[in-house]
Amino acid sequence: MRSTLLGLILLTSLPAWAAESPAAPNLTAISPLGGSPGTSFEAVIRGKNLGKATGLWSPDAEITGEVLSVEPGEKKDPDLLRVRLQFDAALSEGLHDLRVITAGGLSNAVTLLAHRQPPVLEADGSRDTAVTAQKLESWPVAVQGAIDEVGQVDFYSFEVEAGQELLFRTHSSAALDPGLSVWQLTGSWFDPGRPTRLAFVDEASTYPGAPVEAMLRYRFEEAGEYLIRVNGFWGYGGDGQSYTLLIDEAPEGEVEWPLPQPAPLWEERSWTRPIDEDRMSRLAGRSVLKEEPPALVVLDADAEPTKFPVEPPQISGPTLVTGTIERPGDIDTVRFSVEEGDKLSFEIETPEKTIPLLNPLLRVFDADGGEALTNIWTRVNSNGNTSKQIHPKTQYAFPRKGDFTLEIRDITASYGGPEMQYKVLIRPWVPHLGEARVSKEHVNLVAGRAQELSITIDQEEGFEGLAIFSIEGLPEGVEAVMGAEVDPDTQPMLNPGKIERFTSKKQKATFVLLSSEDTPLTKTPVAARIYARPAVDGKLGRKILAKEILMMVVADLPAATETTVLTDTR
Repeated sequence: MRSTLLGLILLTSLPAWAAESPAAPNLTAISPLGGSPGTSFEAVIRGKNLGKATGLWSPDAEITGEVLSVEPGEKKDPDLLRVRLQFDAALSEGLHDLRVITAGGLSNAVTLLAHRQPPVLEADGSRDTAVTAQKLESWPVAVQGAIDEVGQVDFYSFEVEAGQELLFRTHSSAALDPGLSVWQLTGSWFDPGRPTRLAFVDEASTYPGAPVEAMLRYRFEEAGEYLIRVNGFWGYGGDGQSYTLLIDEAPEGEVEWPLPQPAPLWEERSWTRPIDEDRMSRLAGRSVLKEEPPALVVLDADAEPTKFPVEPPQISGPTLVTGTIERPGDIDTVRFSVEEGDKLSFEIETPEKTIPLLNPLLRVFDADGGEALTNIWTRVNSNGNTSKQIHPKTQYAFPRKGDFTLEIRDITASYGGPEMQYKVLIRPWVPHLGEARVSKEHVNLVAGRAQELSITIDQEEGFEGLAIFSIEGLPEGVEAVMGAEVDPDTQPMLNPGKIERFTSKKQKATFVLLSSEDTPLTKTPVAARIYARPAVDGKLGRKILAKEILMMVVADLPAATETTVLTDTR
């Protein structure tokens, strides 16, 4: 018989190549979520790897701050970073990013709201019933609160005069999805503290990336004391699920809420990207064309007919069709003709209501009533499941000459109204570079090491040229050279359907960021810019800003000084 004894040897140091990079900070939440310009306030930031925080950073110079203390989290608990923030009086109202700088580099961003309404912090104790509601002495006001537990609701009471109309809005942490409701303490025979709900808004956000903030406008016919309740739509709650409740006198006209986030530099396949009369020229700026594209014609699909029987309008050349699904089941149609081999792109924008409320369906029929194409992509994935989804862009090469009719409707036929507006652009293909995606949101480069940075860009509408990439504004001592990497294996779909109508081919490039051990460390982030430039048959197009990325050069911190190695002794 043979026995094996495993012995433990403790090493006091590691070779240089085995040293681990310092852990970069990661933020999950901040509370409170903002403040008023011209004030300072304390806040708590939750996240990981915050123990060596050295400062705070915002792209807005009017936001400054200092680190007060750090409470390291145990096991799965987050670190708690206590900070003091200063909002300069010149800070504009709206959303602003804040990041943390540590020895490991720069963190991701949390979003703060700068508001003009005087702030009020939620009081200690429970506010989950009408009789325990927190009294708000006046408004306008910005209530800074949190839903700390699953199922928690917060009531706040306030007084109004007869005929006053108030506007209630929320700004919240990403996970909360808040709902708002207005109540009146009416009582009943059995419960004198029973409230009656007067109005509510708590629609679930079911489309990825759609805003979740709530807004409610209500006119109070009678003077008296009323209540506003804040809750999580799904009943969720927990640490870091905070909100700001804004209460104002309702202004005349429409109010844009939530506030718009900075738009991506280029979006090709989104329901809300702008489609207007300059769309063709913007496409041309991302390609190398022999001649300028033709101008767009704008057609109002809702215009009153001038002759009977009513016939769909005939379009010719690039046309921007605007219209509204005015009522449930409303269908708008236009006609067009093509020659054999014509390649057309159909782009859709929903400028007001969008998915999941407005679901634009496009159907193209030939002269015999046969369906030639739709904007529904049907495919079977690797698990054998069939997926059907409408898309905001469809491209099609017509195999033969003919007359066609385009039908525009809502796929559910359940919604309609003045806010159900659409824009449909029908145009010839313009081969161009599409959206660029960068593998990292920000870069923390360890001095003396290399790090890869991949860029993928779409080849839209048959673009067959090159995409030339460059990076400008790198930190001092950092160099970017080209590298190559192997794409990971992916399991193909069993049946991708008409994939060529709804997706594009892609080009990928990989930069390697190089630094030496004596590369100067950065105390604050440096904004580097990544550019793409189309090249076709040796001709160069314009230089296109693809992405601005924040970078820091950090020190190579020593890793743990002890480790365990197994040895075999017989």
